[in-house]
Amino acid sequence: MKRETEFRYSKLANILREQIMSGYIKPGHFLMSENDLCKHYGMSRTSVRKSLDQLMKEGLIVKKVGQGTIVSPDLVIEPPQHKVLRIFATSPSNYFDHCMPMIIEEFEREHPNVEVKCLSFSSNEFWDSVQASIELGLQPDVILTSDRYFSDAQSSAYEFVDLKEHLHECYDMLYPRLREPFLKDNQLKGAIVTFSTVFLAYNPTLFQRYNVPEPSELWSTEEFLEAAKRLTMDTNGDGIDDLYGITLSSSLNRWPVIALQNGADFKPTSGKEALVKTLTFMHDLLYRHRVATLSPRYVLNSDSFAKGKAAMMVSTSIEMAGWRNSFNFKAKIASLPFGEHMSTMLIANALMVPAASHETELAIRFVQKAMSPEMQERLGRETGFMSALRPINEKTMERSLLQSLYMNEETMRHSYFLHELFGDFSLVDDIENEMQLYWAGLESADEVAERLLSILVQK
Repeated sequence: MKRETEFRYSKLANILREQIMSGYIKPGHFLMSENDLCKHYGMSRTSVRKSLDQLMKEGLIVKKVGQGTIVSPDLVIEPPQHKVLRIFATSPSNYFDHCMPMIIEEFEREHPNVEVKCLSFSSNEFWDSVQASIELGLQPDVILTSDRYFSDAQSSAYEFVDLKEHLHECYDMLYPRLREPFLKDNQLKGAIVTFSTVFLAYNPTLFQRYNVPEPSELWSTEEFLEAAKRLTMDTNGDGIDDLYGITLSSSLNRWPVIALQNGADFKPTSGKEALVKTLTFMHDLLYRHRVATLSPRYVLNSDSFAKGKAAMMVSTSIEMAGWRNSFNFKAKIASLPFGEHMSTMLIANALMVPAASHETELAIRFVQKAMSPEMQERLGRETGFMSALRPINEKTMERSLLQSLYMNEETMRHSYFLHELFGDFSLVDDIENEMQLYWAGLESADEVAERLLSILVQK
C-alpha cells in the first residue's frame, strides 16, 4: 500500500501546485488548514503533510507558525507562452487520474501551440470553487464532472455548449439511456466519456482456495447466500471471523441496487413492502447470517475487498479501474443476485464546455478527441474504463460479461442514476442520516422503511 500512499500525496501536491501556478491561490494567500485539506480531499494527515512538505521544498509555500500555510509572497508566475486550454475537474476522480493524462498527451501532440492546464477541486464544494475561480479571472474551457454534479449544474445559472452537432461521428453510437440525463431541451450539454452499471465484483482466488463454485451466469439469491456463508470464516484461529462473504456499503451510491432488484423504486406511491424486504435482507447478511462486513458511510472502495478480507463487493468499473494496480488478484464480475428484477444503478463522467469559454473551438476539439472511437477503445483496453459508445464495448468485452453487467437496452431502461431516484441531493444526506441506527443493527427494517417513505413523501 506504500505505492498508493505515495500516489495520494503526490496527487494532492499536483492539485495545490496547479491552483497556485494558475493564480487561483495568489502569493501571500492562505491555503486551507490541514484539517480542511484532509476532509476535502479524503486523505490522511500524513499524506497532506507530505504534500505540503513537497511544495515547501519547491519554494511554492511557506508555513507561518500558529497561523497556517501561505503561498510564498515572493513567488513570480510567468505568463504562459502558448494558448491555454483550462480544464476543471472534481476530486477525487479516477477518470481524471487515469484517463485524462492520455487524452491530454495526444491532444497536445496534435496541437503543439496549446498547453492544457487542469485544476481539481473537492467535489464537496465543486461549483462554489468554479464560481470563485471565474471571479478571479480563471474561466474554465472544459469541465469534467460526474452525473451527480452535472445534475447540480443544471439547476444553476451556468450555460453550456450544445455538443450534439459536434459529436455527429459518435452520437448515434452512444447508449440511448445514457443521453437522457445530459440532454436539456434536446441539446446535449454533457459528453459522456465513461459510465458504469453497479455490479457485483468477486475475488476468484478466494472462491478457488476454499472450493466454492464461482458464480454462474444467472445465479440465484440462494446460491449467492450459500457462497457468502462458505466464504465467511476465521482463517487465523483466534475465534474471530476475519474473512467475509461480502462487504456492504451504507452509501446511497451502492445499496439501492439491492432495492431496485427487489422492486423498490423509492417512490412514495409504491408502498413499503419491497423496501422492507430489502432492508431485512441486508440486516440478515450483517446480523443474522453474519456473512457481511460494513464499509463506513463515506467509503465506497472497501479495504476489506482490496486486502482479500471480503470475497464479494458491490462496485463499478470506474471504481475498479482506479484500483487496477492495487489488487494482488484479478477481480471478476458476477450477475447481481439480489432479486427478481433485472435493474441496477448507473454512474457516469461527462465533459462539458461552458458557453463562456475563451477557447470554445479548442474545447470542442478536446471533447471530440476524448469521445473519438479510437481514444475510447484505447482507454478501455489500457485502463479498464467502460466506453459510453456501445460498439466499443461490444468489440472489447465478451457477450457474457456484458450480460452480467446489465449492459443491454432492456435492462438499462430499468436502471437509474442516483439523482433520478432521489432528485434533490440534500435528500440523500437526510436518508443516510436517518439510517445510522439501522446500519448498527439497532432499528428494525420496518421502522426505518416507514421513516424513509415519510421523507420521500415530504420531497
